[in-house]
Amino acid sequence: MDLNCDLGEGMPNDNAIMPYLGSCNIASGGHTGNAQTVIETIQLAKKHQVKIGAHPSYPDRLNFGRKPLDISFPLLQESLVQQITLIKELAATENMSMHHIKFHGALYLSSLTSQKLANQLAQLIATHYNDVLLYAPFGSCMAEEALRHNIPIKYEGFVDRAYSTGSELVSRKQPNALLTNLETIKTQVLSMVNSGSILAIDNKEYAIKVDTLCIHGDHPKALEIAQLLAPLIQLR
Repeated sequence: MDLNCDLGEGMPNDNAIMPYLGSCNIASGGHTGNAQTVIETIQLAKKHQVKIGAHPSYPDRLNFGRKPLDISFPLLQESLVQQITLIKELAATENMSMHHIKFHGALYLSSLTSQKLANQLAQLIATHYNDVLLYAPFGSCMAEEALRHNIPIKYEGFVDRAYSTGSELVSRKQPNALLTNLETIKTQVLSMVNSGSILAIDNKEYAIKVDTLCIHGDHPKALEIAQLLAPLIQLR
């Protein structure tokens, strides 16, 4: 069990939050970031012995990768390979290896419910990056396709987002999508970790498995959340 966070996205707290993490997901140019921000984040991760992963997105910097993009899969694949390869090659310059891949934003969310997209993404990973882990939620299409393609997976849970089902998040368009109360966040995390369940917004409990817990780097309380949760994870 570890904490992961999306970093290299231009937020001011990367330096402060990195010591609390076990792994980080580095923006690779699709929604934000460039070679300079990538190498700086890799060096910071190396300093704190944090595992690094690629955080590729729809190539849509205008919307921060948070809106589905109408793009053919060959063009999307070309962009994703460029993004992931950037992380892998720059990591090698620091004698580090790319530990995992975690898709970002709308691409991540679409892969949870679209069997077709999940299958295409799994084929991409199996073809080009079959030696790295994939972060995806338990029970999602992406997780199912990863297993079908023999891709090693870590099931991901979200500490700062409300759930609509056991594997789907409430849309950011909804006012209750983001959790900001620290006690609510702590309760959700302890339920996922200790009970293997998540209470969704329909007040139903869903079974869930988690190997890694995500804090969004652009959350207004990201550092506070990391400071709250890191001791709980270490004690488990």
